[in-house]
Amino acid sequence: MANVFNFVAFQAVWFCVILAAAADMLPLAYLATLTFMLLQLYFSRWRLTDSKLVGLGLLAGMMLDTIWLNLGLIDYQQATQAGLAPLWIGCLWINFMLTLTHSLSWLQQRTKLVVFCTLFAAPLSYLAGSKLGAVTLLQPGSATLALSLSWALMVPMLMALARVWQRQEEEGKHALV
Repeated sequence: MANVFNFVAFQAVWFCVILAAAADMLPLAYLATLTFMLLQLYFSRWRLTDSKLVGLGLLAGMMLDTIWLNLGLIDYQQATQAGLAPLWIGCLWINFMLTLTHSLSWLQQRTKLVVFCTLFAAPLSYLAGSKLGAVTLLQPGSATLALSLSWALMVPMLMALARVWQRQEEEGKHALV
């Protein structure tokens, strides 16, 4: 039942963040993300793992989106600061990281399936965000290729880390990294 809540909440927060970004109502995006994160961490069996995934995913995801922005592949509805991806993108990364040990945990041992899924799911997510007015794919072909390949590389690594960190947490050997 917890994984069902995680999946439904993930979808709801994704839509909330995208629609809030498109409508310039960013406090709503931040509130939805913070609420989901606090609830998920409170009820999570994997609090330390989830917390580390949120931190790592936020950093890596914001760097990745900043690269796409600066390469001229993507533009965001909200103004960016100093060439950085907007903070609402970080909300999406936090949201996604909170699924890796919950509703998407069944994929942790299925690396080929993760790669296959992310090749399609990542660009579809950005395309949906563009249809809702939050992001623009300035170079659709190049952006789709960059999104597909980068996510297909990064998500399996994040899944592998989630699996390792969960095992460490179970054994009480949870290090900071």
